[in-house]
Amino acid sequence: MRMWMVNPKILCRQHLLGEHLECHTFVGTLKKGNSIKGYLQNNLLEPKSLIIRHNQLANEILNRGYNHHSPMEEQESEYLDHLSKEELNTKIDVSKSLAELLSRCERCYRLSQNA
Repeated sequence: MRMWMVNPKILCRQHLLGEHLECHTFVGTLKKGNSIKGYLQNNLLEPKSLIIRHNQLANEILNRGYNHHSPMEEQESEYLDHLSKEELNTKIDVSKSLAELLSRCERCYRLSQNA
């Protein structure tokens, strides 16, 4: 699981829908109070961006003509209150994330060339 945090327009269908699902999964994990330390330490999650990122991905899903029936209705206080300030302020290094994504996925690479 991870948040790429790159421009949603360059994500192939699999990565677009996958990151969208992972936003919901991360919120569920956080609501249960489960640890996310490994995700934070490995630069895979940006907790304060979950709702904004979900909405960016949902907009791209709709722009591509796919269906989206899973709004993110949670309030940040429902799932972020138990995190430390350091955990809350974790940021993904987007340039590293982009480089990794493009090295892994030919479809995303091709989309990035047209964006």
